[in-house]
Amino acid sequence: MEKITKPLDAKDKAGIFTEGINYFVTGENSIWGKGDKETLEFLDKEEIKGKWLNLASGDGRYNLNLLKKANFVVASDIDESALSKLWHTTPEEYRNKLETKVFDIVKPFPFEGNSFDGIFCAGTLHLFPVEVFKKIIKEIDRILKPGGKIIIDFATDIKRISSEGKLITFGDEPLYTLEEAKILLKELFKDYKTMINELSVFEEDFKACNPPYKFTCRGVLLVAEKVNR
Repeated sequence: MEKITKPLDAKDKAGIFTEGINYFVTGENSIWGKGDKETLEFLDKEEIKGKWLNLASGDGRYNLNLLKKANFVVASDIDESALSKLWHTTPEEYRNKLETKVFDIVKPFPFEGNSFDGIFCAGTLHLFPVEVFKKIIKEIDRILKPGGKIIIDFATDIKRISSEGKLITFGDEPLYTLEEAKILLKELFKDYKTMINELSVFEEDFKACNPPYKFTCRGVLLVAEKVNR
C-alpha cells in the first residue's frame, strides 16, 4: 500500500472527526495510546473468528488484536493517511488477511447485507448526536450476519484540556454521561443479547493530536450478539 501523508481536514459539523495530520511522523504506536485496559483484556479472552470490520479504526490502536484472532479484518476510516499508517505498521505476517477501506461512517456503508461475523468500534461513536448515532447503528445491523457480534468501546464523561488549560470539544458532540450512554445503548440494542460493562477512568496525554490535549473519561464496553430473526 502507498504511504499516504496528506492530512485530511476535520469537518466536525459534517461528522468528519480527524486530526488533520501526517500520521507517518507520529511514530510506530497509535496516537491514541495502547487502549483501555479492560477492552484489551476482553479482546484477549473473547472468541473472535470469521470476517470482522474494525469501524473507524484510525491508525490501528486495536487492529492487531483483531488480526491475531479473526480470519480476516477490514479496517475502515474516513482518513486515508491513518489507514495507510495502520497498513505499514502491521506485521507482514498478518497483511494477507487485512484490507483497508475508506468511507464516511455517517453515510451508507459500502458493504452488502450480512457481510460480517463481527464489528468492532472504539473511540468514535460517542462523538455523534443521537439521531446520527441511530443511523450508524442501522447500518451496523444491516451488514452484520445473524448470530454476529458487535463490540463497542464507548467513551463517556469526556474532558479534553489543552496545554493552555482550555476545554476542547468537537463540533456538536453530545458529551454523554455514563448513565446516558448505558440507557442509549440498551435501547438501540434491545433486540440483541447484550452485556454492558463499565470501564475504569481513563487518563492519557495525547501529544500527537491536533491540538495536543490531556484526556480523561469514563466509558462503557458493549458486547451485543445479533439474534436470528
